[in-house]
Amino acid sequence: MRWISITFLILTSFLPLEAVVLNKRDSVDYMGMFNSVRLRSLDSAELVAQLAIDQGLDKGDSLLFLRASTAMAWVLEQRGDYIGAISNYEKALNIAYNNDYRARVKFILNRLGLTHSDFDNYSESLKYHLQSLKLREEDGDLAEIASAMNNIGLVYYRIGDYDLAIQYYETALELNERTNTDLKFILVNLGLCYSAIGLIVLALFFFEKVIELCEEGCNPEISVEAYNGLGLSYLNQDFDKARFNLKESIKISEKNDITFSLVQGLHNLSRVELLDGKIELALELVNESQDIALVYGYKRWIKSNFQQLGSIYSSLENYELAYKYQRKYDSLNGDILNEGIVKNMAKIQADYQQRENLQTIEDQDQEISRRNTLLLLSVIIILLISIILFILYRINQLRKKANRQLAEAKRTIEQQNNVLEEKVKERTKELAEANAALMKSNTDLDNFIYKTSHDIRGPLATLQGMCNVALIDIQDQKSIDYFEKIGKTAYRLNEILSKLLIINQINNSLIANHKVELKELTADIIREQSTSPNYADIKVENTIEAPYSIESDEVLLKIILGNLVSNAF
Repeated sequence: MRWISITFLILTSFLPLEAVVLNKRDSVDYMGMFNSVRLRSLDSAELVAQLAIDQGLDKGDSLLFLRASTAMAWVLEQRGDYIGAISNYEKALNIAYNNDYRARVKFILNRLGLTHSDFDNYSESLKYHLQSLKLREEDGDLAEIASAMNNIGLVYYRIGDYDLAIQYYETALELNERTNTDLKFILVNLGLCYSAIGLIVLALFFFEKVIELCEEGCNPEISVEAYNGLGLSYLNQDFDKARFNLKESIKISEKNDITFSLVQGLHNLSRVELLDGKIELALELVNESQDIALVYGYKRWIKSNFQQLGSIYSSLENYELAYKYQRKYDSLNGDILNEGIVKNMAKIQADYQQRENLQTIEDQDQEISRRNTLLLLSVIIILLISIILFILYRINQLRKKANRQLAEAKRTIEQQNNVLEEKVKERTKELAEANAALMKSNTDLDNFIYKTSHDIRGPLATLQGMCNVALIDIQDQKSIDYFEKIGKTAYRLNEILSKLLIINQINNSLIANHKVELKELTADIIREQSTSPNYADIKVENTIEAPYSIESDEVLLKIILGNLVSNAF
């Protein structure tokens, strides 16, 4: 295991004294160090990020390696090394995908989109932002969706599609207002768009609103963009106001080491001085902007500075240099935003919209399938109820027929009492046959009731099980209501079948008198009713004094008392 030396840390990173300690690398919290130094020294932050990467590799800790790679990418992004930043972000993204770190995936996709945008790779930027938006929409976090919408609007703003940029910004603004999150960045972006299309009054409103909000404290990058936007808005109206606001933007950029905004502010201030006739000062400012842009590789501002240099030398009537810089501008402009890139961005956007449409169609198909399932179940239940009603009707008819036959047989016996003995014997024989047929009919009827009840109970239990499973899986409230109603209907139907079986039991029981302890019997019945949903709210008092016994058929008596107690519950 390697050790960190005090000398090495002091000489190479200028870390704060409290961070310079002798320790084993495995036990050092490098990410904690990174967070404490990243805003004070990029050199220290880069060193600590590299040590964290090595620590993650040594320990085989994928999450630490991912966080360290993201930290290194951030440092390189701040230095303007976009290629290095993108490489580290992509390594971290692969680890996040492989380990299903969803929150990290969304964050890294967002950073990749912003980095590609700063590097003027607009089609790649749009691709990553749309992937980030898709994940955030799946999670349903409105604040995160608003952030992704704002970033997509920024891509379209930078390629000059201000109408589409405004659409995304306004959507983001609406979502942020609904979630009570910070609106300042979106207000700045809307102001820049309206300034670019000439709606200066509206642009000034947004910028001044942001500056007013920033009086209570805000991110320096927001203040820089707000003052820069005000400067651009006053560009063709009031040189003094334009100059004042752009100098404020430059001052904040220098104080907070925001190089990208510093390059932007110097370029825009050069435009003001050129329009105001101060050509030498304009040349000095644009050269200062270009020196920084070349160091950090800001292609968009290198290109814009070439165009500004062409305009300045044209004003100085040095047409040779003006032509030279104009050629450089045209060359870079073609590289940054050619027709192929625009078409590619349009294709990325169209693919995203197509995926959204396909998802909508899939959701509709699932809804139709659920409704068809509900309809099928409803038909099955109606069919089962119809069959049961028919069976009950037939049972009633058979019982009536049997009762009529019995009554007729009795009347026949009474009428034939005075007939000759042979006639009596003959009628007695016929009566015996009729009674045998009746007993067979009753037996067949009872068997039919018992078998039919049990045959129906099987599909009924399956139906109740399907309803319970559906209530677990289905999220649609209307479908849940339907299945709950179906389940209740099936439950009531099951109760009807249970009562039919009890009737069948009563019909086939032979009454046998035994001594029955009434208090114990009622206590058993009350215990069986304890499964009632309202049992906890019911107070039961058994006032039968023990011992208290009667002579009766215990089974039939339990059925009678059970029904009485059940009705009471």
